[in-house]
Amino acid sequence: MPETNFLTSNQIEKKPGKRAVRKNKTDKFGLSLSDSPEPIKSKRVKAKIKEEVSQEKYHEANGFYRKIAVSFIILTVLLILTVVYFGYSKVTLVIIPAQEKIVDSLSLEVIDSAVSQDSLAENQIFGVVRQAPIEQSRTFSATGKEILGEEVKGKVTIINNYIKNQPLVASTRLLSNDNKLFRLKNTVNVPAGGRVEAEVYADEAKPEMVIGSSKFTIPGLWAGLQDKIYAQSQEKMAYSQRVKYIIKQTDIDNAVNDLKKELLAAAKKEIGEAFKEYDQSIIEIDNNSVSREAQGKVGEEKEKFTVKIKSLATVIAFKDIGIYQKASAKLGTLLADDKEIVELSKADISYSLINYSLGRKTAAINVNFAAKVSLKDTAKIIKKNNLASLNLEELQTYLGGLPEIARYEVKFFPSFMRKMPDLVDRIKIEIVKPPTIN
Repeated sequence: MPETNFLTSNQIEKKPGKRAVRKNKTDKFGLSLSDSPEPIKSKRVKAKIKEEVSQEKYHEANGFYRKIAVSFIILTVLLILTVVYFGYSKVTLVIIPAQEKIVDSLSLEVIDSAVSQDSLAENQIFGVVRQAPIEQSRTFSATGKEILGEEVKGKVTIINNYIKNQPLVASTRLLSNDNKLFRLKNTVNVPAGGRVEAEVYADEAKPEMVIGSSKFTIPGLWAGLQDKIYAQSQEKMAYSQRVKYIIKQTDIDNAVNDLKKELLAAAKKEIGEAFKEYDQSIIEIDNNSVSREAQGKVGEEKEKFTVKIKSLATVIAFKDIGIYQKASAKLGTLLADDKEIVELSKADISYSLINYSLGRKTAAINVNFAAKVSLKDTAKIIKKNNLASLNLEELQTYLGGLPEIARYEVKFFPSFMRKMPDLVDRIKIEIVKPPTIN
């Protein structure tokens, strides 16, 4: 046979320069494309993976933008609060100022209008300058006394349960349940089966002999009769003294002093009624014109005596309408520019007599007055620059150190604020006075 060259399958595989087997291709996720028996399923997996990657990137982007939005909202709110704080925040400080009392006086001359109608000087007023007679009397008790004796006395009912009458002579002894001895004041005859009321007195006149209701035995009777004839008291015994009263010098002196006081009160009532068209009157007793009469002498034995005194009363009467204005005007000259009078009533004005001349019909009087003063509404006691940026505690410390302030109230807007604004034009100060009670 001719030589024929046949190549076996093993010889073909071992040919140089050619690969016997092709490597399978894989995708980037490590999956062999040649290994998948189903190309359509591979495409679905790729699509799902791509979708998952897209969703993950979407969520990452969505979270990023959400953070930006929240930050923007927070910054906006902060900006709004800042605008409200600086543009709309304000504080109203209501101040109630302290009141102080000032006292002053002035002198005036009262001229009797009946003797002069000339024009008046600044310190002169028309009125009445006169004298009027006045008298007063009263009965007084003498304090000097001499004890002449003491007694304890009362009444008893003597009861006779015997078949015969029983006579009892004066000074018959009666013995009480507590062994206190009394005696009959007068002789009595107690009928059989009857009773008689009689006066008795203590054998010893002492305060401790005062007893109440009691049964009395009669020691002078036969013992067999003492339970049948006896006495009974219903009322308490009474203690008394027999006194001789004597007028002493101090009785006369005290009576005169009391009458002088009563004389002045009577003069104010009587003379005040006579000059009631005037608002004010000063009435004084002329001690040099006082005379007295006593119906009794020092050392005289007398329980009661009467004293009468007579005198002249000096009367200064005038109208006070002009005086009120004069007092207000003088106080005004004493006050600082930022203070004013808040209370000056007629009840705060008093008058006293300095001297008088009945010959010239003039009198000098002193006018004393007291007023309450306080800060004006326009007073500038607080500088706003001192309040700026203070917190509430610092503000309270600052205001508490100002003696011109009695009380205060801080009104914040918005209400949650607890700090004074930085801008002084956002601070308002109001001075409010408390109501005045006349």
